[in-house]
Amino acid sequence: MSGLELVARHHTPWGLPPSWGGMWPETPATRPALTAVLRLGSRSSMLGDRRRKGSAAMDARALCAGLRRDLADVEECIEDNSWLGELEAGRLSTGALRAFAGEQLQIIPSDLRSFEVLIQRFAADPAHGYLADLAAGERAALYALEAFATAVGLDGPQRQAYEPVPGCQVYPSYVARLARDGTPAQIAGAFLVNLDAWGSCCARMADALPSTYQLSRADCAFFAHFAGPTTELERTSLEVIDAGLAQGVDPAAIARAARLLQAYELLFWNSLPR
Repeated sequence: MSGLELVARHHTPWGLPPSWGGMWPETPATRPALTAVLRLGSRSSMLGDRRRKGSAAMDARALCAGLRRDLADVEECIEDNSWLGELEAGRLSTGALRAFAGEQLQIIPSDLRSFEVLIQRFAADPAHGYLADLAAGERAALYALEAFATAVGLDGPQRQAYEPVPGCQVYPSYVARLARDGTPAQIAGAFLVNLDAWGSCCARMADALPSTYQLSRADCAFFAHFAGPTTELERTSLEVIDAGLAQGVDPAAIARAARLLQAYELLFWNSLPR
């Protein structure tokens, strides 16, 4: 075990060694991602201290701007992930595309159920409409995902037989935990920051799949769905976060949710089968 792996065993934000299950070994390709996550974990306590000290005067826009700066290294690693680079170069097999569909067919329904739990938990909260919109967006994404899965050949027995990769499923597991224990402000902060990276990756897939893998635009509607404008989402997310801060939600708790979800996004891309 290398020195970097040994340190990561004790300090990665998700508490698991990068080599866990053979999913994320230290290689020249993964070293920048590991280094970024280690830096992120080492400064997370400072991030929390800074949020608490400024909580009295902090608003949602300032909080999210600081989070985006703090998470810039991780977002860069997400955008530079080699799986997406190989897809754009046409070097991924159809099997890899089927694996992506298989993972998302686990993630999207799980996230939808998480949003439905939140809708029930906060039925009388002003954030109820925001949470209902998230659920509606996830239902639309699931419908579009079915077309992509069929186009790449993941249907019938293959869909039933597909076994998800643990590293790809940490993200929805954490969303489920937030749905059970978190606040609307944590959900809004985490997803607002995360969707910058996820939306950018989806936009690249929406461009690459028709030209490189001869899929139709309709087959790629799943990616176009997440690559669309986020102006309204940002506005409503900031309103939910401001309301949470006004009710006493700890800014450090919002920052922690965003930090972990972004780290699990990176783990998703680095765990995808090739």
